[in-house]
Amino acid sequence: MLRLSAILAQLCDAEAAAAANRQATEQPSGVAGRDEASHRDESPQRESVRRGRLRRRNRVPSYLTVGEIIDRTSHAGFGFLLSFLALVSIPFFGLSTPFGLAIAFVACQMVVGRMRPWLPRSIRRRHVSLTTLNWLSTRVARFTVGLEKVIKPRFTLVVRGPFWIVCGVAIVIQGIGLALPMPIPGSNWIFILPVMVYGVGLLEDDGVLIMAGHAITIVEIALVVRAWNVVTEALFSLWW
Repeated sequence: MLRLSAILAQLCDAEAAAAANRQATEQPSGVAGRDEASHRDESPQRESVRRGRLRRRNRVPSYLTVGEIIDRTSHAGFGFLLSFLALVSIPFFGLSTPFGLAIAFVACQMVVGRMRPWLPRSIRRRHVSLTTLNWLSTRVARFTVGLEKVIKPRFTLVVRGPFWIVCGVAIVIQGIGLALPMPIPGSNWIFILPVMVYGVGLLEDDGVLIMAGHAITIVEIALVVRAWNVVTEALFSLWW
């Protein structure tokens, strides 16, 4: 199992167990029995209200925060955070700008040489629901299926020293590209996929994946430069 999948699975299991313990502690003894004994005498309206109260009482919230997740990932925090942001941005078509800016912000910290990501206190204190953790775990498992045999720590020099800064610059470019509004369905994947490649590469210390991310970034830059030249030449031909 990849490190990202293992981290998410461990977090899901730990938080599910903690939520079950809180639910057992918070639910008063004998309440269920009294509800079961008295529900036959209730009208349909009261029965609906009673069930609503039971659902609200049994919906034990998750107390796991974003800061705790990042702290648990230790040195792999950048890879985890980048993968997290990339995965979360997938279903939000048309709202990729904040996610792209967040990815660029995280990558800028790599550019200045930080080895662990910094997040504002307001973000670190945000709770992550168990539903979200399960969704992320499922999505990561689906995205990385079959990759366990080919992804492994290798060429770690690529994520050390000055190459760490180069990696940060490349991810900043991908984040800015994701933040740009592009009215093309599925265009977000052009930038989400490289961010995921970088994120998993950082998590697994896989230099081959990092170099693959660099190759994708270089191709994208070349395509943008080519498209810019074509557009400028077309504009000049119209005016001259």
